[in-house]
Amino acid sequence: MRRQRRTIIITALVGILIYSFCLFILSQFVKQDQINHLAALKNDYQVLKKDTNRRSLASWADDHQLTVVTDSNHPQTVRQKQVHDVLQQNQLDNTNPYYLQHFRGQRYLLYLLDSTTNNRQRVIVKKYQSVWQHSNLVGLFSAIYLVLWLLIMAIQYFTYRQQRRYLHAIVQKLQQIKANEQTESLITKENTPYTSLIHAVNALDKHNQQQVETNSILKRRFQSLMGHLPVGVMLLDAEGNVLLHNQMLSIMLGKQIAENKHPFVDDIQTYALSRMIEHTLRKNRNHHRHIQLYGDSNRYVDANVIRIAHSSEDLEQQVIVILYDLTNIHQLQQQQLDFIDNVSEKLQPSVTAIIQNVDQLLQQTNSDNEILKQIKMQAQSLDELLVDTVTLNKLDHQENLLPDRVDTMELVKKALQQQQEQINKLHLKIERQWQGNSWVSSYQQELWEIFQNLISNAVKYNRVGGQVLIKVEHNEIENYLNITIKDSGIGIDAKNQKQVFERFYRVDKEHQQGTGLGLAIVQEAVQALNGTIELSSQINKGTLIDVHIPL
Repeated sequence: MRRQRRTIIITALVGILIYSFCLFILSQFVKQDQINHLAALKNDYQVLKKDTNRRSLASWADDHQLTVVTDSNHPQTVRQKQVHDVLQQNQLDNTNPYYLQHFRGQRYLLYLLDSTTNNRQRVIVKKYQSVWQHSNLVGLFSAIYLVLWLLIMAIQYFTYRQQRRYLHAIVQKLQQIKANEQTESLITKENTPYTSLIHAVNALDKHNQQQVETNSILKRRFQSLMGHLPVGVMLLDAEGNVLLHNQMLSIMLGKQIAENKHPFVDDIQTYALSRMIEHTLRKNRNHHRHIQLYGDSNRYVDANVIRIAHSSEDLEQQVIVILYDLTNIHQLQQQQLDFIDNVSEKLQPSVTAIIQNVDQLLQQTNSDNEILKQIKMQAQSLDELLVDTVTLNKLDHQENLLPDRVDTMELVKKALQQQQEQINKLHLKIERQWQGNSWVSSYQQELWEIFQNLISNAVKYNRVGGQVLIKVEHNEIENYLNITIKDSGIGIDAKNQKQVFERFYRVDKEHQQGTGLGLAIVQEAVQALNGTIELSSQINKGTLIDVHIPL
C-alpha cells in the first residue's frame, strides 16, 4: 500500500511537470503567433502609408490596439522614451526586428517598421498577451490534459488494484502451502505480468501435495516400524527434549511417556542413563553400557546413546537412545555369577589353608624345598585368579550407584604400598604428578581397580633400576580426569597390543606372571565410567597407558 501511494505521488508530480512544460511550449507558440501578426501588420502599414493619410493610419493603429512610435533624440512621450531606450541598447535591428520588453510592470512587444527621411526609426509598440490571457485556449488545453491525466491515474489505480489481488492470492496460496493445506489452483489470464509466477506457484503446490502424501505414507510406515521394534528408542534434540519415542521404551521405563515435546529427565530417572545422555549432549561422544533401570520395570538393558551426525551443518544435533532388554540374559548370567561366587567362596578358604600349611612346612623343615615352593606359588596364583575373577564379575554387573567423593592421591598411595616390596626389590624410581584437585566425583571401586592394576603391571613388568611415572590431571572446567601410567619395562610387541585387554591373555607366558585379567579389569572399569583407554608400547623401552574419564 505504501509503495502504491508513493507511485501515485510520483505520477502526480510527473503530470504537473509535463503540464508545466506543455504550458511553456504553448506560451512560445502564442509569442510566435503575436510576432507573426506584427510582421503582417508591418506589411499592411507599408501599404496604408502610401495610399492613405495620417488619420487613416491612426484609425488603423487604434483598431489593432498598437502604437507606431518614431524615435527621437529628445523623446517627449512615455512611448518615445521606451522605444528610444531599446534602440539605444541595440535591441532592435533588421536582423532582429522584434523585442519583448518589461516596462513599468507591463510586457510590450516591439517590432521595427522602417526609417524616416531623417533616419529616424519607427517602431510598432503593442501590449504582449501572455498565454494566460488566452483563457479559452488555456482552459481547453487544461481540460483535455486533466481528462487524460485522470484517465492515466484511473488506469494505474485499477492496474495496481489488480496486481494487489494477484499478489494477495499468491501470498495466501504460499501460506497455505507452508501450512500443508489443501488448496485450489490459481486461475489467471495469459497476458498478465504474474502469469509465469502463478503457474510456478501452482506447480509448487502440486509438488508439495505430492511430497506431503509421500511423507504421510513414510511417517505411517515409520510409526509402524517403531511400534514393532523389539528395542526401546528415544530421539532427543540438542537441548535434551524428547522428539520421538516408541511404545517399547515406555514398557522398559515402566511409565507412560508424553507425546508432546518435553525434557528427557521427566521420563528417565536412572542416574547412569541420564549421565550418559547428558555427557553425549555436552561432549558429542557416543556411549554404550549395560545398566539396570530403576522404577517399576527394574529391567537390565544394553544402553546405547548415539549422536546423530548430519551432513548439513544447518541441522541441529540430535541424540538417539536405544535400549535393548537384557533382563532374561542377565538372569542367566547372574546364575553363572552366583555359581562362580559360590565356587570362589568354597575354594578360597581351601587355597588359603594350603598356602598357610606350606608356609608351616617350609618353616619346620627350614629348607629350600623346591616342591613346596612350587606348591605355594601355584596356590598364590590360584588365589589371585579367584580374587580377580570375583572382581571382574562385580564390575560386569555393577549397580547404578551415585558417585562418591574420591581422593585419587590416596588411591595411588595405597596401590604403591601394595607394591612396595617389589619396588624395593627392583630399585624402581617412582614419580607422581598431580594437576588440579586430587578429589573427584566418581566411583571409588572402579577408580581403585584402574590405579591398582595399572600400577601393579608397571611395577611387575619393569626392569631393575627402572622408572614409573604416575600422572593424574583433574580438569574442573571441562570436568574430566586423565590418568597416565608410564613405565620403562619390557614393553609389549605391536602385534600383541590389541590382545592385552582380553581376559586371561598374558604377554609374558614364559615367566607365567599374573592372571591375565589385570588389563581386562581395567578396561571393564573404564567402560563402566564411560571413559576411554589407549595403550602405546615398544619392546624393551616401556609402556604408556592413558585413561580419559568424564566426570
